[in-house]
Amino acid sequence: MTIEHKKTAVVAGVGAGLGSALCRKLLTEGYQVVGLSRSNNIDQNLGENYFPITCDLTDSTSVDHAISIVEKQIGDISVYIHNAAYLVHKPFLETTEEEFTDIWKLTCLGAVHGIKRVIPNMLSNKSGTILVSGATASIRAGSEFAAFSSAKFALRGLAQSLAREYGPHGIHVAHIILDGLIWGPQAEHKFGKEKNICMNPDAIADSYFHLIQQHHSSWTQELDLRPNIERF
Repeated sequence: MTIEHKKTAVVAGVGAGLGSALCRKLLTEGYQVVGLSRSNNIDQNLGENYFPITCDLTDSTSVDHAISIVEKQIGDISVYIHNAAYLVHKPFLETTEEEFTDIWKLTCLGAVHGIKRVIPNMLSNKSGTILVSGATASIRAGSEFAAFSSAKFALRGLAQSLAREYGPHGIHVAHIILDGLIWGPQAEHKFGKEKNICMNPDAIADSYFHLIQQHHSSWTQELDLRPNIERF
């Protein structure tokens, strides 16, 4: 299974939108790509260098098992992308304690589990890239998004701290603010949006890859992306 000349990337949170686009981009650029998701039936036909693994990011044991498989059977992880989240949009008084806890576990604690697991090898190799997907809610909390925004704010703080701690050791940590709705099944069917007003997931993936390629003397810690029609 291992292909020695290829670097290995892990995308945690692979769905039909951005997660799949990130996998496709990395595969095109010559990476072996591992996609982590709760369901193992997403995008298993991306090619021989794509390896889907079922993983619950909220469970540290599940994450440790998945990363161990990658390290033993595929190779050292040079790129780790945390792209997992789900949306809770409802009035604060109707938002349950369980919803607050669940969204934080996936969005923020899930990132902790994955990043904590891949950093030791990156430190040994004195290199690596960790990218974290944020949102408008990472910096501007909207009405009725209390659970989602609080989790995204926490994730942004985590990324800032890790960038300062591990940058000097050769590990590039960047947080990407996605200020807009990403085109995909949810945008089309749940929100009824048109493709031309949404963010193109393949274009976003191009920007993520640019971060991976950056020279260590000019690293971006936070990248802010939005469609041209978005108010900001």
